[in-house]
Amino acid sequence: MKILRRLLITLVILVALVALGDRVANALAERRIATEVANTAAENGAYSDQRPDVTIHGWPFLTQAWSGEFEQIDITLQDVGSNGLVFPSLELVAHEVDADWRELSNGGDAVARTLDVSGSVSVDSIEALLAEETGFELEINEDGTASLTGSQELMGVNVDLQASGQIEMGDGTLRFTPDTIESLTQDLPAQAQPLVEAALDEFASSVELPELPYGIQLREITFDGDVVTVSGDAEDVVLT
Repeated sequence: MKILRRLLITLVILVALVALGDRVANALAERRIATEVANTAAENGAYSDQRPDVTIHGWPFLTQAWSGEFEQIDITLQDVGSNGLVFPSLELVAHEVDADWRELSNGGDAVARTLDVSGSVSVDSIEALLAEETGFELEINEDGTASLTGSQELMGVNVDLQASGQIEMGDGTLRFTPDTIESLTQDLPAQAQPLVEAALDEFASSVELPELPYGIQLREITFDGDVVTVSGDAEDVVLT
């Protein structure tokens, strides 16, 4: 009986040591990937002063490391600037990651078959991007609508116009589609109103989104109060 008890105690200790070793190896791997991701992201034009947060899913870690195949790796980036856009937070979920841990520690690659992306984007950076590309002044409202302000000459008079509509994102393009337009210039003659309404389509704007790291394509933009979120994806991504 004493022998059996000792064997059980020994087995429990061994299991605990294996689990501890697995967690230690997992933590070291996460730290290594965080460093490599930060360097690779910077090389791809995405800069942040904060270290990425990395979580490797799946257990045991050592089995995945030995096979070089990881089911899922989550990467969180904070305060990322990329070609004019500013992302306060950016969540990257890498699926089916091939990475030989022995080579990764010596500069090898970690390649994700697919990468799902979601995060928040600075309203100011979106407004600045559209203003720079179109020459119009854009203001995004909390309900997801937007107002675009510009000037046009109507009947020999320089008239300030404001168009209101929707902001949409897709296929690498940011689009403003106006629904209504009004004059901000007071005391226009009544005959100028049809000309104001005719200018509506001229305020429709679309700009190509700047190139993002890892070939990420942003597909959707949503508004919730003063929070603007985006989502997108990429394929065959070299993370490190």
